[in-house]
Amino acid sequence: MIEHWWGFAAMPQGMEYPSNGQENPLTLVCQFAYANGLVYVFADLDYFFGDIDVDGGHIGEWKSNLYQVLYSPSCDNLHEHEIRYEDGTSAVPEPRELTGYPSLVLSKPTCWQDELAQDYPDYQVLLQLEEDDDINLRFYDCGTLFFLIKPEDLQARNFNRVKCVLYSY
Repeated sequence: MIEHWWGFAAMPQGMEYPSNGQENPLTLVCQFAYANGLVYVFADLDYFFGDIDVDGGHIGEWKSNLYQVLYSPSCDNLHEHEIRYEDGTSAVPEPRELTGYPSLVLSKPTCWQDELAQDYPDYQVLLQLEEDDDINLRFYDCGTLFFLIKPEDLQARNFNRVKCVLYSY
């Protein structure tokens, strides 16, 4: 399954797995096909999965060390990067198919449309991540995490200027 939410990232040899700058690997949120390659979306979500002892993201725009979006022009020779706890169990939620999941990739936002249009008028939604009871993912009170990109950057496959923004009540 090349396209999926969560799980382990299947990345080409030589592509470095991102961390938050403190040697903690970021969680793969989603990987999906785009322009004959793969887009990988990562974020520091430990706090939102219930680890209240870590300093994670906050409401508003996130610092760049808390997320990263990578693009590989190739889908060949992929290597699965397993992120596990010391006891060998998976440190990430089980993978889910890209279709049929409540969160969205490359679509119109289903919530916070007015705020996004006002705060980021030149951006479109690359990915919208909703809270998920099945994996105990909470963004404060009914929050939504957005990864935003300018249309010209998406077309040019330039993912290093993506913004990550959390909206919550």
